[in-house]
This record gives sequence, C-alpha cells and structure tokens, in this order.
Amino acid sequence: MSEYFFELLTEEIPASMLDGALASIHTSLEKTILEIGTFTPAAGIKVTATPRRILFFLSNVPEKQADHVDTVKGPPKKAAWDAEGRPTKALEGFLKKNNVSIDDVLAEGDYVQVKRNVTGRAAKDILAERVPQIIEGLRWPKMMRWGAGEYSYIRPIHSVVSVFDGTHLPIRIFGVESGTKTVGHRTLAPDWINVTSYGDYQTKLELARVVIDVVRRRHVMAERALVLAKQVDGTPSDDATIWAQWQYLTEYPGLVRAEFRDDYLALPEEVLVTVMRVHQKQLPIRDAKGRLSNSFIAVLDNEADPDGNAAYGNSFVTNARFADAKFFYDVDRKTPLADRIDQLSHLQFHEKLGNYADKTLRIENIVSDICGAATYESMESRKAAHLCKTDLVTEMVKEFTELQGKVGGIYACEEGLPENVWQAIYDHYLPANLDDALPRGLPGAVVSLADKIDTLVGFFSVGAKPTGSKDPFALRRAAQGIVQILLNRDKREVKVGIEHLIAFGMKWHNVTDESVRTDLRAFFAERVRTLLETSAYNFAYDEIAAAMESGWSRSLTDLVNRIGAVKTLRDEANFLSILDSAKRIANITAGHDSVSVDPSKLEHETERRLNSLADLVVDQIAELIRNHHYLDALRSFAALAPELEAFFDDVMVNVDDETVRRNRMSLLRKVGNSVSSIADVTKIVVDRREYRE
Repeated sequence: MSEYFFELLTEEIPASMLDGALASIHTSLEKTILEIGTFTPAAGIKVTATPRRILFFLSNVPEKQADHVDTVKGPPKKAAWDAEGRPTKALEGFLKKNNVSIDDVLAEGDYVQVKRNVTGRAAKDILAERVPQIIEGLRWPKMMRWGAGEYSYIRPIHSVVSVFDGTHLPIRIFGVESGTKTVGHRTLAPDWINVTSYGDYQTKLELARVVIDVVRRRHVMAERALVLAKQVDGTPSDDATIWAQWQYLTEYPGLVRAEFRDDYLALPEEVLVTVMRVHQKQLPIRDAKGRLSNSFIAVLDNEADPDGNAAYGNSFVTNARFADAKFFYDVDRKTPLADRIDQLSHLQFHEKLGNYADKTLRIENIVSDICGAATYESMESRKAAHLCKTDLVTEMVKEFTELQGKVGGIYACEEGLPENVWQAIYDHYLPANLDDALPRGLPGAVVSLADKIDTLVGFFSVGAKPTGSKDPFALRRAAQGIVQILLNRDKREVKVGIEHLIAFGMKWHNVTDESVRTDLRAFFAERVRTLLETSAYNFAYDEIAAAMESGWSRSLTDLVNRIGAVKTLRDEANFLSILDSAKRIANITAGHDSVSVDPSKLEHETERRLNSLADLVVDQIAELIRNHHYLDALRSFAALAPELEAFFDDVMVNVDDETVRRNRMSLLRKVGNSVSSIADVTKIVVDRREYRE
C-alpha cells in the first residue's frame, strides 16, 4: 500500500465556500481510489483546509490496478466486412488499434468485439492524471482571473505540493508546477519549508504556526472562547454559524475579547447580534441570565494580542457600526409603520409584478381568503399583512437587510400593537429553511402563507420559474416554507390546502392560464415528497406515492394521516393479500369507472355473496373514512380479501356477454373504490419474501 499527499497554497479563500469544495474533493477522491482498486474504509481519505490551503492525504492506496480483461466494442459487423467477406478498412483499423488479429473477434452480437488483456496502471500515474482534473474542475460560486488572465479560479495559486511515498510526484495545476516546498503562517513564520510526507508536513507546519486540521482549530477556539467569556462571568453565545466561519478564517486558532459601549445595549438585541455575527464575524457573550453583555469575542489569526491592538480595533469598528445603527433606529422611530405605507409604492417588487404597495394589497386579500376558507377571525392577520412590508423602507433595514421582518415586528411591538400582530410581522418570513422555527402564532402563519403564495404565483405567471440549480427569487424555499407550515398540527395549524392557496394567488394576480396552476401543483408535489422523506417523517417513497395518488393538495395533514395508515398496514401479515386484491381489481377493471351493480345480473352465488358483503363493508369503510379512521378502513377492506379470492377462483369476469361482464367489473370497481380515497396501494413495492418469513 502507498500514501499520497497534496497541498494547494492560494490567496485567502472565503470561509463560506470551503465546506462545499472539500465535500466535492472527497467524493472525487473516492472515485479515484475506486479506479485504482476497491475503495474501503481502510483506504483513508483525509481532506481539510485553512484559509490559504486545500490539502488531502490518501493512505493505504494500492500501488497499482489489478490486471484485467476488457471487452472492446468496434464497428458494426455489417460495416466490418465487404460483400465478398473481406475485412474493411474500419475493421483493420480497429484490430490494429487494439493490437489483436481477426481471429480474436468474438462471434456473438451485431458489433465487432474483442477481448483485450489490460495491464493495471500504477497508482501514481492515475493520481498524476486525476488530481489536476479534480482541483481544476472545482466550480466555485465566484471565480477570478489573475496575472495575464489566462486562468479562472477562486483565488490565485502560489504553490503545489505533491508527494507519493516520500517522493515528489510531478503535476501541474493551472500552469503551476508542483514541488515539495510550502510556507508557514503568513506573518508568524513565512519561510519556505521542505516536506517529505504528510506526517513531516503536519509537524513542520505546526512549528510554523499553522494548525492544518480544521476540527482541531475549531476545538482550540471553542476552549479559548470559554476562557475569555469566563473573564467577564459570561458564556459564549451558541452560534453554529459563527463557528462554521471561524474554522476557516485562521491558520493559527487565536481569539481576542473586546467590548463595546454599554449604552448601545439599549438597541434591540436583534440589531446588536446581527452586526456582530453577520457583519463583524464576532461571537456575543451572554451573562449568567442569558442576557447580552457588552463583551464579545473576535477571531484572531495570531498567538496573542499583547498590545491590545486587535481588541481595540474590533471595539472601534463595532462601536462605529452600533453608532450607525442607533442613528437609524432613532430616525425610524419618528415615523410609525402605518405612515410608511405610501412609501411602498416607490419600492419595486418586480418590473412585471408591480411595487410593494401592490404586493401588500394582494397579501391582505389572500389573508382574507385564507381566513374565510378556514373560518378564522381575520382582523389581526389583516392588520399584520397591512404592515408586514413597511420595514423595507426603514433606514435600519436598508442598512441591515437581514433584519427585514424582524425590524417591523420590533417597531410594531414598541408602538403597542397586539402581540399576535407584531409577532406575525416579525415572523412572516419564516421558515426560511428546514431547521427554522415556524411563525409563533396563527396570524403569523397565515401572513407567511399569503406572502409566499403571492410570490410563487406571481413569478410563475410571468415565466420566472426555477431552472436547474438556478433559483434567483428563492421560489423553492418559499414553496418549502408553505409545505412546512401546512404540515403543522398545533394551535397554529392553518386548515387550508395548497389547492386553495394556488387558487387565491391566481385570483388576486388575475391569472387565468391553467398551466400556471398545473406547474405550481407539480412544483409543490416535489417539495411535499422531499419533505416527507426526511427524518422528521421518515416515510418511504412508495408510501408517499400511494397516498398522493389519491389526492394531496387539499390537506397535507390529512395526507400524512393516510401515509401513516399505509405505513402501519404494510407491516401487518395480511397486507400482501390486500395488495394482490387491489392489483387484480385494477388490472381487470382498467378503463371501467362505473360502480353501479345490477343484482339481477349476478349469476353465481359467489358474486352475489361478494355483492352483499360489499354493500355492508363499503358503507362501513365510507363512514370510517369520513371520520379519518384510515387504518381501520384499510383493515376493513382487508376483510374482503378472502371473499375476493373466492370470486376470482369461481367467477370469470371477461365473459362474452357484455352486460354480465360490465356488471362484474362494476362490482369489483365498487369494492376497489372503497379505499381509493386513502391510497393507491398498488404503488407499494414489496419484497414478498418478507411476508413469507
């Protein structure tokens, strides 16, 4: 087994881009190891990064590929020999290329094929070919050119290290020839260092003030943060976003504690935290009661701050940012939110969809429709909808766009509006992702739905749908947020369906093109399926498909209930008989929709008995479905399975007499349709061995 080590030294790479790049490299390296030999956990792959370095280490790499035999496909046989049976130029060229004779051509198939012994390539040769492809093939969110502009990459490249089993393996990355030399920390140890292996590299870089392992850097910073916060009897805020950035902001994991002026604590906490976390990449410190203190922690790519310059610089910049925020806050508070409505007409939402005053009016009308359909009191929801976009014209949101919605909620609270109203304004952008909380109250959920469906219908109606990975208006996120809200079951449950929301949106956008409805239904269906397959629900794809086939857009909570019934039933011993019965009914009655049975046309005792039993059971199933007892309804259908088996054994459905044939199909359709509103169980994929066991 062999080892390979690679380092790419560049200018500083943005922290937010490194996780995705490292994951892509790891996946590509797995494929490369598979190309060399069988990939196993023993074939170790370590990929990590600092702001200036991307590096990986491969251990237990096979020295070479195993020798193997390939079947090589050539030209069609009809083009390989002429009319007299002589080899054509095409065949001769193929044989020469593969160093075989005409006697090696295989007899089978329509194409010329030959077997060829292939000697396995050396691992170092494959790595020398693949590594440049992997690194140069990375697609970064933003690219730049440098020098003569010949190459485009995330940042200019300084050097490349490539070492295979202690020996330099020559490669070239964007014109930069590899070697065995790198440099230490940019300011603490900038000298060139020669390395011979990964272990040698780790040791020498550590001495040169570079901690190459991202997990270790993060651990060191976490321990240091606790120590610094304890100096002021506090604890670091729990903020995964900051740690995700900090781990890629330093090569040496240093931190420094600084302070801002006490009087800025009078500003809304959301403003203070946003400035520190988003704009300054700082971690707030909280006191023993969880309140924000005027101390914070900043990242430092250095061992210490003996002269206090780093702490002073962080304090200076943060105080300046807070001074701006206080000015914006004081200016904003002079104008109530209600007096800002007219300003929304000067703020464009989209050139084809009007301004934010137009959008606000549509949101209000959709809110009224939602409340009417679900029989909710609409006054608080309409009030929140009327004001929900007014903070977009405040000075605070113009400067700190991340606070849209939150600033409106804060100002509404300070103006004395009811709790449900200001919370609805504050929360109406939620949820923005799968991990986000839902709006805290029913009005917030209603306003959020109205805002999101207005956006979706609007952009779909003007042809601005997401394509591929491009989604400039975050429409997938909006649809996912709607699905998350509609799946909720507590006091905030909004009892309307996606079908209703689409209709409301189309109504107030004056959209009559039915293709918009069709496209939106398909768009939502994809989001529903994806969300229900997550660990939060853990439904199988075929269970979801079976229930969605029977309808899903009128109530997502009802859909979940039906999927749950199918999921439970498939674990029961009689499920296979239910599935077989449903499939036979579906196959025999394909294209036949009538459920009207003429008892006088039932000739056999078996079919008369099934009809009598069906009349009883179908009514019972219908009552269970009306009361949403879906599992009991499916079990009642299961009780018909023995009688159905007897019917299929004793009665021929496809007889010549059309009247009798159609009557028997109607009987089967009546039985099959009894549970069709729950799920199409024929879409369930089963391994019959599980039921036999």
